[in-house]
Amino acid sequence: MKPMMIAMTVACALTASFAAPTLSASAQEIQLKASLFLPPSNALVKGMEKWAEVIKDKSAGRLVIKLFPGGQMGPPPRQFDLVRTGVADIAVILHGATPGRFPVVELAHLPGLVKGNYSGALGLSEIASDVFGADHPGVRILNVVVARTVIISRSQINDTSDLKGKRIRAAGSVQSNVLEALGAVPTAIQPGDLNDALSKGMIEGVSIGYTGIDSYKLEDAGKFIAEGDMGSISFATIMNQASYNNLPADLRKIIDETSGVAGARIFGKIFADDETSAKNDLLKKGVKITQMTDRGGLLVSAAKINEQAGAKAEGRGSDARGAVEKIKAATAKYASED
Repeated sequence: MKPMMIAMTVACALTASFAAPTLSASAQEIQLKASLFLPPSNALVKGMEKWAEVIKDKSAGRLVIKLFPGGQMGPPPRQFDLVRTGVADIAVILHGATPGRFPVVELAHLPGLVKGNYSGALGLSEIASDVFGADHPGVRILNVVVARTVIISRSQINDTSDLKGKRIRAAGSVQSNVLEALGAVPTAIQPGDLNDALSKGMIEGVSIGYTGIDSYKLEDAGKFIAEGDMGSISFATIMNQASYNNLPADLRKIIDETSGVAGARIFGKIFADDETSAKNDLLKKGVKITQMTDRGGLLVSAAKINEQAGAKAEGRGSDARGAVEKIKAATAKYASED
């Protein structure tokens, strides 16, 4: 056979081998990219790892979630748009990272609404699509996780009045309103910059959950924690709608079966347990935890704070009063599970 004919034969054979691959288990695998701005040690990353295991097991290895933790795909404020635009298929978002963008979700951040982290996750996940769907255009809400906030600070805070004049990092719009009502100076700082800001005295304290304190090692700079009903912060696991629609029907069913309350039982349970263990670890490290009294008048200010949050939600065409009632009922439904 002439050299030219040999080359053509080989080329044809190679082309045929690529055009008609052998169907194998690995060829059937569908991989979805999950973006997480949180460090690998964080409970929500652990929750995503556990959920990915469940998905892989239920799909017999056909659906694989590949994790990109530590902000590899983008910082906290970009997480929602990474999923909305399809750059990532899935992400965990911090609603407070983009203040004002999720006005209905922010109603759940109000002081007095969420009584427990786990019951809050279960309740909010159950009503997520119905109540919070309009806040999340272009994506599916798979679950919601919530944390009651505390304040870690450089000096001890015994009463809400001690916050007056202090620069405190606010974890979202509602947290900002709460701190402002108490005379503090709310400051917006992204999670990855908190340790540096607290260490250098740029801020006096940080409004955050216990898991966040542990993840960002804030106890290196803040040796005092004040507990009190300062409201909550929330996270949501979201999925690009097209990524969901493009899955085969049986794989969409697996996503559905592990979302909502079922998803919160994975993410929310891991997160709530981590909140408890993080608090215990901080106590062992010598961090002093106190219960704030309220001579500063948070309860008196609560009505005004509620009005501010409600007006913002209604300004976007939402029924704030109805949303609050649904949040109360949903979280109360699971109160016994905390």
